[in-house]
Amino acid sequence: MNRAHKTGLLLFGALLIILFVGIAIAQGVTKPGVPSGDVIYVSDVPDGKGDITKDMYDEAILQTISRSGLKTPPKEGDPQFKDVHDAAINDLLDQAWLTGEADELGITTTPREVAAELKTVKSQQFKTDAEFQAYLKQAHFTLEQVTDRVRLQLLSQKIQDKITKSVTSVPDSDIQDYYDASKTQFTTPASRDILLVVNKDKTKIDEAKAALEKNSDAKNFAAVAKKYSTDPTASAGGVKTGVTEGVITDPAGSEVFDAEKDQLVGPIKNDDGYYLFKVTKVTDEDTQPLDSVKDQISQQLVQQAQTAKMNNFVKNYNIKWTSRTFCDADYTTSRCSNFEGDGRTTADADPACYKPGAGKKTQADSKKPLTCPAVVFPTKPAAPGTSTVLVPNGIQLPQGPIVSGDSTKPAAAAAGASALGAAGAAGATGGTAAAAAQAQAAAAAQAAAAGGQ
Repeated sequence: MNRAHKTGLLLFGALLIILFVGIAIAQGVTKPGVPSGDVIYVSDVPDGKGDITKDMYDEAILQTISRSGLKTPPKEGDPQFKDVHDAAINDLLDQAWLTGEADELGITTTPREVAAELKTVKSQQFKTDAEFQAYLKQAHFTLEQVTDRVRLQLLSQKIQDKITKSVTSVPDSDIQDYYDASKTQFTTPASRDILLVVNKDKTKIDEAKAALEKNSDAKNFAAVAKKYSTDPTASAGGVKTGVTEGVITDPAGSEVFDAEKDQLVGPIKNDDGYYLFKVTKVTDEDTQPLDSVKDQISQQLVQQAQTAKMNNFVKNYNIKWTSRTFCDADYTTSRCSNFEGDGRTTADADPACYKPGAGKKTQADSKKPLTCPAVVFPTKPAAPGTSTVLVPNGIQLPQGPIVSGDSTKPAAAAAGASALGAAGAAGATGGTAAAAAQAQAAAAAQAAAAGGQ
């Protein structure tokens, strides 16, 4: 299977929704029952797309297994079974949540937009229509489902654009405050260019000084440095340029900045030997004025503000749609409002660790105390708006699929398993959350395709 085809599997196989799926759970709201025939119900999603049926779940399981590269479906009790189960549910919830959010924001796509995007993807990822049809069969997708994935991806991007592009400027006072607090970023420190001789042998440094006292021009200094200096600059004529404070340790370092230009100074005893030098150029500290860097600061602050706004949107998105998601007991995940955790911090921890007195009692087959996780989280989720863990792992995507045939890789994890990194970092590095998400999605696609070769 060629790289382009594998990337096609990635694009269609997992919904690349760039909205983070979090863990904040809303409580204290009325919880309707799951309608008959559904396994999960998401309220306030138009056109019945919040009704997730058993048939839809079974279909999502097949699609997940296909993109996970598993030759046979994992059996219940197999560690991969839960991974596939959760990944299928998360995929279904991604579709419902995004559909509902786009509807509430008044964001839509036109059939022409979707058709054009699907045509572009097909032309980029598949050489022929036969390849595309073969993919649909192998991945257990219908053309209608693939088209809907493209539509959802367009909606996702439009939502991000709406949020981030709502911030276009920052107050001048913020720019001034940033400049004042970060002035060192715009300052070139004072520096010296010097001619230098270093040697641990005091006798040799004295001989070098005697030679330079007669003539310390650059040509003679180079000859003396080559003969007497053990410093790496000896081969370059003893020239050391752009010396800033701290580059040379004291006391010689301080003497370099106290010395007059063209004055032979030394020998000065330092930890690594005796120093003999002459300052040939003095460059004073220079700070760029605010006017010359104002646009640069403004752009950076706007990007940070866009990221902060996206983060806040993501936090509220999580809380809101989790509170509207109701799951049958056999289909409950942390994204369901009726989810109750067991307090485990690791899936493979000994169940006895979560019983009273854990760590004090001994295991049944050993006299050694139990080895348990250090922290046990509360079993009750936070109420809406009270959680301090806003986006614990950054804006995330569902994990990409695994190329068919690679049985050494685990099944696709639940949505949110492939982190983009802390959302705040996007501002710190000068990129918006949306731009970072797009870049990460592209990188993930390339990595998945390359890894399957």
